[in-house]
Amino acid sequence: MKRTAILLLALAACPKPKAPGQSEDAGFRVFYGDPRAKSLTVQSGVRMQTKPTATCTYPDGREARWANTGAKLDDGTLAPGLALEDGAIGGVPTQPGTYNATIKFAGVTCAGKPQGDQRAAVTIIVR
Repeated sequence: MKRTAILLLALAACPKPKAPGQSEDAGFRVFYGDPRAKSLTVQSGVRMQTKPTATCTYPDGREARWANTGAKLDDGTLAPGLALEDGAIGGVPTQPGTYNATIKFAGVTCAGKPQGDQRAAVTIIVR
């Protein structure tokens, strides 16, 4: 019984292997808008801009800075009239509808530590 408990404690203390593309800090995530919201709703013909945000903290839990060396549209489409520049999505949407896109961020760091490429899914509803 004691040997089993010691073995279980030893296994629990071992670091878990990372999945391919998983960041050093599995809690790190890039997103647009409110992280609890499933989409951004904007008005057709009205200028809008949304910048990416990330959950980036130091090991002690304090908020930290994050950075990237570039962002590009990886999948999907943005509404006509919107463009991606330096990670920010902005412009004047001209066509009502629902648009889904995935933005890929390269050269990502969080609290000075490399995180690998990150992807952020965004749904924009134009009314």
